Amino acid sequence: MARALNISGSDKKMSWLISSLARIVLCFYLICFVNKASYSQECPPNIDFESGSLDNWMCYTGSVAAVNGNHVFNLFPSNGPVFNRHTIYSRQSNQIDPYGGFPTTAPNGSGYSVRLGNDEAGGQGEGIAYQFTIPANQNFYSLIYHYAVVFQDPNHQMYQQPRLEIEITNVTDNQLIHCSSFTFFPFGSLLPGFFISPIVADSTSVWCKDWTAVSINLNGHAGKTIRLMFKTGDCTFIRHFGYAYIDVNTECSSEFVGAAFCPGDTAINVSAPWGYQN
Repeated sequence: MARALNISGSDKKMSWLISSLARIVLCFYLICFVNKASYSQECPPNIDFESGSLDNWMCYTGSVAAVNGNHVFNLFPSNGPVFNRHTIYSRQSNQIDPYGGFPTTAPNGSGYSVRLGNDEAGGQGEGIAYQFTIPANQNFYSLIYHYAVVFQDPNHQMYQQPRLEIEITNVTDNQLIHCSSFTFFPFGSLLPGFFISPIVADSTSVWCKDWTAVSINLNGHAGKTIRLMFKTGDCTFIRHFGYAYIDVNTECSSEFVGAAFCPGDTAINVSAPWGYQN
């Protein structure tokens, strides 16, 4: 004979509490999963140098020259990294730049960063480039890269000075993405974020800039092929050097992290991503 199950009031309350807690936990995990899916995208392989190499990157070497009032790079593929021109640094080595006193690896938690160029001058030019295609259904896409620079400042004309050039190109449409492309060079007075090294090289002041992050907004480029290119060049008189450190964040996002909030919030703190101060 079947017996009736007698559940007391306290048992019913406990059952309701357990059921409610289970629903809350399930909702929490669903929210986390959705947020992670919307923020994090799989990055192209080794765009962040985390293999400890320049695999999947194109390396270039060459020279620089002043042509009709312009600083011109003459770069050619080098079939891989060239000693002392494309240098990988490991975080575990704990090395410090001799002029700037900052770490040779970016402060973004990555294990490896790259130095382009050296302090030997000679009118050298170097470059590294990475090409990838944004997924066709990913209309919101962003990257963050970090850079640090070391330049001699010989007070030449602007187009003759050592420099770092960063070019972000929509290869599909053959268009430079101007808002994410920059040129840095010294020219007689300190720029924001730069400082003069206590070390003087060949009786010439050395300007340094510690690691700085920049956001690349690639929204609206779904299905497009994008090329990142970083170039360093000495002065065009071949006597003064310029070099830079580069790293790219491991995370590739469909939105900038922190772009969500709960409907019940009564206040919110907003911080702009790097590169969006204005």
